[in-house]
Amino acid sequence: MTLFPFPLKEMSAIVAEWGGKIFFDGAHQLGLIGGGQFQDPLREGAVIMTGSAGKTFSGPQSGIIVWNDPEINKPITDAIFPALAATHQVNRVAALAAAAAEFLAFGEDYMAQIVKNAQALGSALQERGLTMLGAHKGFTRTHQVIADVRAYGNGLDIANKLGQANIITNKNLIPSDQPENWDYPSGLRIGTTEVTRLGMKEKDMETIADFILAVLEDKKSPENIRKEVIEFRKQYQKIHYCFD
Repeated sequence: MTLFPFPLKEMSAIVAEWGGKIFFDGAHQLGLIGGGQFQDPLREGAVIMTGSAGKTFSGPQSGIIVWNDPEINKPITDAIFPALAATHQVNRVAALAAAAAEFLAFGEDYMAQIVKNAQALGSALQERGLTMLGAHKGFTRTHQVIADVRAYGNGLDIANKLGQANIITNKNLIPSDQPENWDYPSGLRIGTTEVTRLGMKEKDMETIADFILAVLEDKKSPENIRKEVIEFRKQYQKIHYCFD
């Protein structure tokens, strides 16, 4: 649930006092980092960064590890092969190469629109009465926004209800939750990676916000809203930010 950059320079200075090093989990932000839309961890104090090739990077499901300190080349590569991985999937490597080539060609524009859409969605939901985390800071600098849905139920039930309307979201803990709230948290996480790749822009986020609030406020049944969502989705049949 990372909506904003971390103070990595300050954190690095603190842990350096006892020889500590910063490990950055960039699973969700990897594409945003590569597209210049998020912080640059390795230049801000992190020694190593891991990421997922299957989230904002939009490639095959797999892991990526990057670093720029030659002193750790051997310990990292030795730990990976043969200690943790004895082989690799050649088809995945080919898919990763294709995704990387597309990212070099389209990544900056794609990532910029993802963030614009996420900020627009957060704003649209807040305007319609849904409490959004980070509203005072512009809602997000990533591909996702977080809603506090306590006024309507819990995150799991809300996500399931939205799913019935063909709107895919995810339950999420928020700062006010306790550990025992794990299964039924107060938050809802909503991402814009896929709708952006379908060609949707900021104005479309208002339509999506209308669908979400219609479900939460029981204005229509999820089944009826599902029909409207399917009709809306028919306008977007082309995948963008990739080679023909």
